[in-house]
Amino acid sequence: MRCAAWVLVAVVVTGTVRPAVAQPGPLAPIGGPPHSESGSSYDPNLPPDPPLGTVVKSPANRPPNVLGPPVLGSPVRPSDREPIAESTGSLPPQPSPAAGVITASLPESGSVTGRRATLGAPTSSGSPVSARSVEQASRTAYTPADTEDPVNDLLSQRSPRKSKGGPRDVEAHSTGRDNSGDRASGKFGDKIGEAFGDAAGKARDWFKSDHAFDGFISPVTNPLLFEDPRSLTEVRPIFMYQQIPGGQPDFKGGSVYYYGLQARLAVTERLSFTFNKLAGTTLSPGSGSAYPGGSGFDELWLGPKYTFLRNENSGSLVAGGLQFQIPIGSSNVYQHTGSLSLVPYLTYAQNFCRDFKIGSFNSMIGTGYSIATDSIRSDYYYLSAHLDLDVMNKHKFYPLVEMNWLYYTKNGNGLTMGSEGRDLFNFGGQAKNTGLLTGAFGARYKISECAQLGAAFEFPLAGPRDIFQYRVTLDFILRY
Repeated sequence: MRCAAWVLVAVVVTGTVRPAVAQPGPLAPIGGPPHSESGSSYDPNLPPDPPLGTVVKSPANRPPNVLGPPVLGSPVRPSDREPIAESTGSLPPQPSPAAGVITASLPESGSVTGRRATLGAPTSSGSPVSARSVEQASRTAYTPADTEDPVNDLLSQRSPRKSKGGPRDVEAHSTGRDNSGDRASGKFGDKIGEAFGDAAGKARDWFKSDHAFDGFISPVTNPLLFEDPRSLTEVRPIFMYQQIPGGQPDFKGGSVYYYGLQARLAVTERLSFTFNKLAGTTLSPGSGSAYPGGSGFDELWLGPKYTFLRNENSGSLVAGGLQFQIPIGSSNVYQHTGSLSLVPYLTYAQNFCRDFKIGSFNSMIGTGYSIATDSIRSDYYYLSAHLDLDVMNKHKFYPLVEMNWLYYTKNGNGLTMGSEGRDLFNFGGQAKNTGLLTGAFGARYKISECAQLGAAFEFPLAGPRDIFQYRVTLDFILRY
């Protein structure tokens, strides 16, 4: 009942109020119609603006555009920029401007000389400075200093095999090199190989020395035991003169002349065979000697060698081998003692100070132990060291110093004497627990890599001298 009363009240109120929609018409505007003022830029007589994108000419009575005439067609080019040109120097074709459009004018292509900087051209105090002149790059690989030296071409890699009509001949033709060899020093070895005919072409490559380490040199002193770790093919005549001390109780002075020949054969760049002792000896004792002298052939020393560490970047070599000392020589010079000695050995070489101004250094260390297979021969241990300077890294002249130590660990039963003969003789004497340390200085000169001369003077430093007063060693290497 209460809800019906509220509905009745709402109807009465609505009917008494006059709504706006019931008004007879719209409200009249206040202020009258609009009109133009004098001096105004508005002209009601002007036609309506054309649609967007239509280009029309401005009427004479139309005020000028404040921003200037519109530019269509060619893009606006800054005054300090070169026009876009083809490779021939001519401008690309420009689209024809629309009617009534003023295009930007371009200068003649010949008048443009280049981009002009408002701050002026940059100035330079001189030529650019090379980074190498500021800081010299250190060498990490064992490479020669003079790359134009034909001997040094083979320091970084071993010579590839040559075959007629193959890639090697093509390379030689393109570089202007002679097909007979990449280096002048190889001519000697090539001539030896050519003597066997074309059938030995592959053999020439098989038996070639490892020339990746031509900056090294072979030791001069203790040549019968101190082995070069490289795999080499060479022939090496050796001459040694040794003076015997005048107070030596067995020989009472005198001298020893050694005329030897060594040979090495490289099967690969790691495996080789060595013939360390192919020689004759003359022993001339002093007056009053209890033992006679004479001349005769020496023992035969030979064996295999393997280079198991070979690093061209660091200039490092390590080789090991086994030497067989076979006493098949003459009894006149005591080269018939016992039956056999075995000498396992190791030898190590290292190049260092490559960027030193006066040249780089090379060092070698060799050590081994001679073990007799019977009780007649003496046993001994030896240790040799070598240091040389490759003057100016030219691989030509090498001054050197060397040291050799030989120590006897077991007596022999060959002769009843209290001394031994080191590398020249194995008397089988009573020299246990004695050793001799010697020093030497000399030099080696490379006429070429295949022909080398060596000389050294060796003298005692410590220990009993036995039959060693001093020694002069000369050799000549013919290497393939």
